[in-house]
Amino acid sequence: MNNSIVTGTQDFMGKEIPVVLGGFGKDKKCMSDKTIAELHAQPVPEIRRRIADNIRRFKSGADYIDLKVMAESHNNFLLELGYSQMQISKSEHIYILSERGYAKLIKIMDTDLAWEIHDQLIDEYF
Repeated sequence: MNNSIVTGTQDFMGKEIPVVLGGFGKDKKCMSDKTIAELHAQPVPEIRRRIADNIRRFKSGADYIDLKVMAESHNNFLLELGYSQMQISKSEHIYILSERGYAKLIKIMDTDLAWEIHDQLIDEYF
């Protein structure tokens, strides 16, 4: 079960990103697919596609949690993460990733920018 909470925001690379704790362990930071997409200047569906295309490489509950499965009971949490009601309704999946899951996604993305952002996130966010 997802026990994540948004504890505020943090300036990262000139963007205010939500600080999300829990879901993968007490006080463990995680990140939404929406935030990842914004940081990497990619559409959210592209981030979700990369996860879905490689889902066998990700471990549910350790690398990712699909919040869409729990959307009705966690609607307020999704709104706190910056998703609109329409985005919640229209999405097939809404993911949060642990540090481990994010590292796997970076390996899949494999661009210089992705690795640069990854290094900065590890140093400044996780």
